[in-house]
Amino acid sequence: MMDSQTMLVLSLQLVALFSIAGALLLYLLCKIRANESISSEASTGGGKPILVTCCDNVIGLQIALHLANLGFRVFAGLKSGASSGSAEDSVSAKVIRAWQKHRESVQGPGTIVAFPLDVTREDLLHESVDIIRAHLPAGKDGIWAVICTNGLTYRGSLMHQDIAHWDAILKTNIVGVLRTARTYQNLLKNTNGRIITIGTTDNMGEGLVAYAASRYAVEGASNALRQELAPFGIKVVTVNPMGILPELLFCQPKPAKRADSDDVSVDINGSMDYQPIVLSERALEILDVALTTKDPRNNYTLEYKYRWSKPLNLWKIV
Repeated sequence: MMDSQTMLVLSLQLVALFSIAGALLLYLLCKIRANESISSEASTGGGKPILVTCCDNVIGLQIALHLANLGFRVFAGLKSGASSGSAEDSVSAKVIRAWQKHRESVQGPGTIVAFPLDVTREDLLHESVDIIRAHLPAGKDGIWAVICTNGLTYRGSLMHQDIAHWDAILKTNIVGVLRTARTYQNLLKNTNGRIITIGTTDNMGEGLVAYAASRYAVEGASNALRQELAPFGIKVVTVNPMGILPELLFCQPKPAKRADSDDVSVDINGSMDYQPIVLSERALEILDVALTTKDPRNNYTLEYKYRWSKPLNLWKIV
């Protein structure tokens, strides 16, 4: 038989074991509930208004379509073709218009409002505020988030690169973010909204000194903006895309053809298919968390899994 001291030690060990197990179970339940809450909010969108500053590139276009399919009211900035409907419109404008036409026919949740926007132009920025307010529900005067997808990159050695390229990169990538933050600050105050910026990436390769400088500047500016805008309830979040070349992130989309014909392919959401698709499902899930969670982190890493296919000269998600 065990003596009283041994029994006491065993009892204490059992109590400690059950306490650890209980704490672990409580932690897991809290995580599950938090994830379910985030997933539920992101899956419906609730018609919350979100601005994607540039949908002329593939990352902006993909984000806009993704959020609209989740039920958000997406304001999609386009440099041209926002309302003309002509044959000369950009691929992005045609993709959005096809999505809008299909959504009207099925009467599903989510909307996309395409309008002229160039973050390097003060006149269009100010006009965009009036356009957004005109499309908000009665009694509402705010937007949930601004996602800064404007981006420009030129690859080349510092010695031989045109200085005009540096000016264009800095004007679009960093000054454009500052202009955007200033322009939409009041609309974000009314909702305790958030600004999402694109920071640095890895594996950029050579010849992107100016681009790298602009992206590190965006991260520094985001940190400063976070402190300045916190008293107004505005959050600033930076996402860092990893494992993908900047040229691919900010390239213009191209229409995807059917395998058996020259006709343009159409996806399940009625939108015209395009190439390339740069964000994996996992990256979009992380973006949803940054966008919908109540208290987002300062930085999120968008996880990518790409490989280089030499025969096709394409980046593929694996």
